[in-house]
This record gives sequence, structure tokens and C-alpha cells, in this order.
Amino acid sequence: MSPMRPVHFVLLLAATPALAQDPIALTPGLVITESVRIEPGTYHLPGDSLGAVRVQGSGITVDFTGAVLVGSTDVENPDRFEGTGIFVLPGSNDVTVIGATARGYKVALRALDTPGLTITDSDFSYNWRQRLKSTIEREHIDDWMSYHHNEEDEWLRYGAAVYLRGCDGCRVERVTVTGGQNGLMLTEVNDGIFRDNTITFNSSLGIGMYRSSRNRVVHNTLDFNVRGYSHGVYNRGQDSAAILVYEQCNDNEFSYNSATHSGDGFFLWAGQTTMDTGQGGANGNLIWRNDFSFAPTNGIEITFSSNRVEENYIEGCWHGIWGGYSWDTVISGNTFVDNDEHIAIEHGQDVRIERNAFLGGDMGVRLWERDSQPADWGYSRERDVRSRDFDVERNEFRGVDRPIVINGATGLRVQRNAFEATGDWVLEGVTGALTHGNEFSGDAVMPISTGERLGEALRFGAGVDRSHPRGREYILVDEWGPHDFRSPALWPRSARRSSKQWFEVVGPPGSWEFTSLTGVDSVSAMSGAVGDSVRVWRSQAPTVDMRIVAAFSGGEVVDRFGRRFEAGKPVAFEYRYWFAPIAWTVDFWQWEAGVSDPREQPEAFAAVLEGPPLHSLETEDLGFGWYRSPARGVSDNYFATRSVGTVEVPPGRYILDLTSDDGVRVWVDDELVHEDWTWHPPKQELIELELGGRHTIRIDHFEIDGFATVVAGLRRR
Repeated sequence: MSPMRPVHFVLLLAATPALAQDPIALTPGLVITESVRIEPGTYHLPGDSLGAVRVQGSGITVDFTGAVLVGSTDVENPDRFEGTGIFVLPGSNDVTVIGATARGYKVALRALDTPGLTITDSDFSYNWRQRLKSTIEREHIDDWMSYHHNEEDEWLRYGAAVYLRGCDGCRVERVTVTGGQNGLMLTEVNDGIFRDNTITFNSSLGIGMYRSSRNRVVHNTLDFNVRGYSHGVYNRGQDSAAILVYEQCNDNEFSYNSATHSGDGFFLWAGQTTMDTGQGGANGNLIWRNDFSFAPTNGIEITFSSNRVEENYIEGCWHGIWGGYSWDTVISGNTFVDNDEHIAIEHGQDVRIERNAFLGGDMGVRLWERDSQPADWGYSRERDVRSRDFDVERNEFRGVDRPIVINGATGLRVQRNAFEATGDWVLEGVTGALTHGNEFSGDAVMPISTGERLGEALRFGAGVDRSHPRGREYILVDEWGPHDFRSPALWPRSARRSSKQWFEVVGPPGSWEFTSLTGVDSVSAMSGAVGDSVRVWRSQAPTVDMRIVAAFSGGEVVDRFGRRFEAGKPVAFEYRYWFAPIAWTVDFWQWEAGVSDPREQPEAFAAVLEGPPLHSLETEDLGFGWYRSPARGVSDNYFATRSVGTVEVPPGRYILDLTSDDGVRVWVDDELVHEDWTWHPPKQELIELELGGRHTIRIDHFEIDGFATVVAGLRRR
């Protein structure tokens, strides 16, 4: 058990009855200190930092079956939810929570320093989640998560269905979480069992672990925990994952989990301690017989650590396994299908890649090293980080364009592998290579059947819901996270600004009918079945202003906020999109620190902008983010941009949605409407405007160092 942390609260008189067998009603601030059953019903209990309901005791059971705790009733604004629903207070032990349902909170259930805790048969869906700023067209940097530190419970800022700290030997079984941001979050939790949980369709994590060891995570359904994805446009993931394992998590087992369609299927990082000192890691973990398919980024990411990855199934990801700086690692018996790069390892050491099957994809095994290490890494200063000592043995490659791609390695052994209908190897910068006993055959590829691909090992005895469409094209993310197919939606499958567009009707089984069309000239069909594709020709106006209203009839509908609609009754749904094209001209200049600093030498800076630009471009979509040089002839630091755009809109109230890094000034028709002429990280500003007719917008921006961005667009208020 971890040391008790100070938690400031006032203990109210326990309101438990004389006979614990009699059900009790919940009241705000109730402290439960003995075994009790809660009277069924819906309880509106506002969130509290100490818990709307508090539990403290030893060896007690609290049965919430039939009781529903509701924090906020403002269900359409889950980013405003606050407080904790149920708080198991520190000093408790062997507490059992059964049948709890809590929604509308920042954290549904929190437990601190409670060894032996058990949570079963509970539903913590529809709690806090942020409103995402990324769109179908472009990701927004504000949506990136950061789980790198949790010494001071920093993770709580992101909310959680269940947040446990210092709860050794706990069990969490048959818990459901959907429609939130984070599912089950564990810090300093050891020797626990987490099984048969369903944590799906959340906007960040299914299960997150920090400094937690010797746990078993088995037979869980952890699909569609994702953000930062727009099919065919960007695949960032933004550090979402089905399973996240950070900072000195050792000797855990992850088996028989379905962890598909998530930012990463499995995301393991040694931790900042290791990055600073070169010591430790997240080591000795077994990742065995899971399905990590259809991740926008990596099916499995394991970095700076030593682990075993065996007999997993990974299909349709960018990288099947990303193993940067992995050492003493075994990758054995896995099936890789149609990943862009099946295995990619930068600066790996003592890695065995054996008995795997690779089907399709661009690269099979890619190994490489960089020219130099980041200057701020203690890891590379304290350790040997050469790319060395790989065994690639007894693998099967079928139809892989480039099965072996090596750009820097010492001690490479590629032996007794089978290659069928594959392209050439790439071996560059390799010393001490041994290639022996490999077999090459024909141009035809024998397809792997569905049964063979999944295999008996992946039939998940606990039962995996395969009713949802599979494939990255069905990761449909809007401002509240991934669509869960329990409500109808008209999803765009082509550019939303084009005159001819394709839509797919997704949702539960049933039929649909368009009831109202605005900003639309014609459609290919006015009614049909869920799963249909529909072509739409929009009205030919400079401003895109579309509203399509439809009615659904079919199975039960559960909307994005957890509201239920009876099967067979019509449910309205709609698609809305508004876009005003702005004809931008963007010019780039270089300024000099200490000479023409825009903050310290404004006159010299103004003179720079009066000179000829180093680069110019035109666009109707001002949405730039630069990690490096923004344009040819312009360095990545100390540059300036001026964006001048013209727009014509109907009279009304509008918002100029602006994100900048660093300084920015905005004029509309020569009137200064916003100024933040500072060195700052990416910052969003919503500038309210009264517009009508033709207007000119000018945005001056400067960059000092690091990441740079300038993004601006109009939307109706």
C-alpha cells in the first residue's frame, strides 16, 4: 500500500441504518461506513471534490444495484461536468462496490489508498469529456493529450470513469464505460485484476496505468478509444489509446483483450524517470493474444523498455509495432495484416523477431538509427543506444512490398524466413549481417482466411462485440469523440466544400428518410436503409450553408449523450455545415533576434514587413502548423507572416476562430480587433464580429522558436 496522501475533507455523521440489511436512500455528502444496500432510484447529487457519496470502512460491501447517481443534468455539455460521484476514502480496505451507475461527473468513482478494493457490475458511462477542436478537415493541437506526469494526480484534469490510486490487490470486473473521455485510470496500483470490462467509444483512454506493476488485464473489450483521426485526411491519434502504460510499470500481463480502432492499441513508455537517468523502464510486461487492429497510429507502441509481444493480431494500422529504443525484447508469433509498416524499431537492441506472419503492407521489418540523439535526453547520455543485435528468424512474409528495410544496424541476423511475392530488401549502413537459409517463392500470394487470421487464440472467450463495422474508415470522430453507431448519423465521405458530395448513413439497423433540405439542389435518394451511400449536390453559392434533416426508424437509439429512444419510434437527426471561403494571400519574412524583434524593436520589425517577402502563397483555408521551416528560404525560428484575406458574408454575427503561436494581431477592415503580441504556446481565441457584405481581414503573426501555428476561420455565432 502506498503512503497515505493528505486529503482535506469533513467527515459527516454516517447515515447508515441500524440494520444494514434495510436499503437506504442516498443524500448529498452521505458517508457510508458499513455494509448496506442502496434503495433503487435516480439520485440527483451534484458533484463534489470529496464525493457526492463517500465510502469509508474495512471489509464492507455497498450494493448500488438499481440506483443511479446523476451529477449534472446539462447532458449536452459534458465538458462542464464537475466533481466526483463516489469517493472511497483513504484508510479503507477490502471495500466492495456492486452495481453502481454514475453519470454527469468529472470522475464517477475515485478511490485512494484502499487496498483490496473490488468494483463489479457497474456502469460509469457518460461522464466528463472535453469538446474537441479538431474537425474533419484539420486537427487542432489543443486536442493532444499528455499523460507523462501523474505524481500530483495531473491525470484528474482529464476526468475519468474510475480513478484508483494506491489500491493494491484490487479487482475491477464487468464495468461498462462509454461516452466519456477516460475509462479506468490506475496509479500506484499493484497486483490487481481487471477483467471482463467493456470500455468503448471514449475520446481518449480505455485503461491507463502509471507506476503500476504485476497486474492482470484480461478479457476486456477496449475498442474505439480514439481522437485525432479523419479518414484519408490525418491520422494522429493525439496520444489516445485502448491501453496506456506509462512510467515504471513492470511485470503486468495483457491478454485476450480486444483493443481495436483506438489511437494506439497499446501504448507503453518507460517514463520520464528513465528518460532523465537511463535507469529502469516499463519492463517485463507480457502482451499476449490481443487484437490491436485498426489503430490510426500504432497497434502496439513500446519504447525504451524490455517486454514480450506474443501471438497478437494486428491489422490495418499505420505501424503494427513501433518499438523505438526497445531492448531485450521478443516479438514472436504475431499476425500482421495490411499495416503500412508492420514492425518499425529505431535504435533497438537485442531484439528477437521470430515466427511472425506478415501479409500485405509496404514494409515488413524496418530498423534504423538517427544521426544524433536529442541533446536533452539523459537516456542517450547514460546508455549505449546503438542500433544492434537483431534476430529476424522463421518469419513468413507474403505480398509485402519491402519485407526487410534496414538503415543502420550492427549484428543483424536474417535467417530461415519464407518470402512469397515480396519486393526487394533494403540494407544500408549494416555491419555484421548474416542472411542464411531464407526461402523465396513465386508471385502469387495465398490469402489468409478470416478464421486463420483471427485464429483460435483470438476468439476471446469472454465474447467480443463484432457488430460494429471494422476498419479505420469507421473511426468517425466529431467534437465529442468517436461515433458509436447507436444513433443515426449522416457522415460525409467526400470534401465538405465540393459541389458534389458523398454521404454514408451510419447507425443502428433501420431506415431513414430526408424530411428537409436546405442549401441543397438535389440528392440521389430521399430514403433508404442504414448503410446506404447518398450523393448530394449542394446549392451553388460562394458560402457553403447546408442543413439536411432526416428521420430514422428502426432499433433502439442511444444518442451521443446517453439518452434513449424506444425502438420503432421516429428519431430526427441532421447534418449541418457552414463555411465561408476566405481568399488569403500569405507572405513570409525572416526577422533577427535583438535587431528586429517584434516586441522590442517594433520599428525595425515593421521595416522587415515593408520589404519583399521571402515566400508567398494563396489559400482559401488558413490552417498552418509548423514544426520546421514553413517555406523554402525561411528558417524554422524567427519568422513572420502576414495573411490578408477577403470574404463576403450575409449580415449577421460571426466568430473568427483564431489559434496562434506566437504573437498575433488581427484587423478587420483596418480596425484592430485582437492583439496578443507575446511569446506564447498555441492559444485559441474566439473573436466576435458583426459582419455583412465584403470585408478584408489581416493577421500579422511572428514566431520565436519551437512549434508555430496560425489558424483562422469564420463561423456563424
